[in-house]
Amino acid sequence: MEIIRRKTDYAFRLMLNLSINYGKGAVSARTLSNEEQVSYQLTCKLLQKLHDSGYIKSSMGPKGGYFLIKSPSQISLADIVRVIQSPISLSDCLLGINNCPKKSICSIHKELYKLGNYIDNFLSNLTLNQLINIRNNDSENNANFLINKEFSKNKLN
Repeated sequence: MEIIRRKTDYAFRLMLNLSINYGKGAVSARTLSNEEQVSYQLTCKLLQKLHDSGYIKSSMGPKGGYFLIKSPSQISLADIVRVIQSPISLSDCLLGINNCPKKSICSIHKELYKLGNYIDNFLSNLTLNQLINIRNNDSENNANFLINKEFSKNKLN
């Protein structure tokens, strides 16, 4: 089961790169593609979606490229997920696609709904700036601490 699609993961990487370069000028699509090991064509498509959604801007010319419009502390991973793949849903029934007659009494639906809310809350509270801090500290323990802190704050009950 793939909750975060590959394209979304690539978009996270591109946006993290732009976050690290926030305030330093534009970064070309070619540079982003090379540094984040995402094909150039896919990089351009993802950047276009992020541009159309108002998270990044582009500039033309020899020093042109892409840059964030907002501070990395104002962009959550959930924002990026919604742009690239639409909201995360663990099951079609949570999207209302299947009008299941047992939906109101289904314990599976209720528990998946809780898990979906947990994931959405977790991603909504995790900003690009926090990821920069984790990356700069280069500490697996720091990343685990952040995940454990979020999990204990948002128990699934």
